Amino acid sequence: MITIRVLQVPEVLPEAYWNHFLSQVSAERRAQASRFMRQADAYRSVLGEILTRVTLSKLTGLRPAELSFTRNSYGKPSLSQHSDVQFNVSHSGDWIALISGGTDELGVDVEKIAPIDMQIAERFFSPGESQFLAAKPAEMQRETFYRLWTLKESYIKAVGMGLSMPLDSFAILPVEEEGWHCEQAGDYRFHSQRLDDGHMLAACSAGGELPIKPEVVTLEDLYRELV
Repeated sequence: MITIRVLQVPEVLPEAYWNHFLSQVSAERRAQASRFMRQADAYRSVLGEILTRVTLSKLTGLRPAELSFTRNSYGKPSLSQHSDVQFNVSHSGDWIALISGGTDELGVDVEKIAPIDMQIAERFFSPGESQFLAAKPAEMQRETFYRLWTLKESYIKAVGMGLSMPLDSFAILPVEEEGWHCEQAGDYRFHSQRLDDGHMLAACSAGGELPIKPEVVTLEDLYRELV
């Protein structure tokens, strides 16, 4: 079964929590966290790995600290010990999202909704998507932009080819009673929703049924699952 778990990143982590989380991530992650200028960036990076470890621990039976990861030539991560276990993680702004489970390729994207120059759509969206966006009332265009953007990112992450696949080479558009659909993606399924007033979430599966809504994980849940 495919699940989507989301964690809201706190402004400040209790020191005991932070020290324990740091001790449970890879040495590479700890070094990366120490280089961030902003503490919020370090939080997102470390908590993203912790959420991934505790969730995949349940799927594999391995302890969170025993899991190791590798990446394909485009940067998509996979488990070294269980390459068949599907997962993908994203973080932006106040949220981290992890999709996992099933046997089909998965992708997830979360984005902080911020003011945007709509001309970007002409560069990265397909003609059909640009027309769909332009037809929306002015007050709906920013939300529509981020909905399309996160859907496209989730698909690219599921395929695992990174930015080698141009964003304007495929189109994801709504289909009546079927949600979102990509003609170039066959049986791929999509989910889109706001996480809150300032963040958009999208998920993609190469075939498996996606959940109706994500499971919200608290910091206390994460700490308890880790220990």
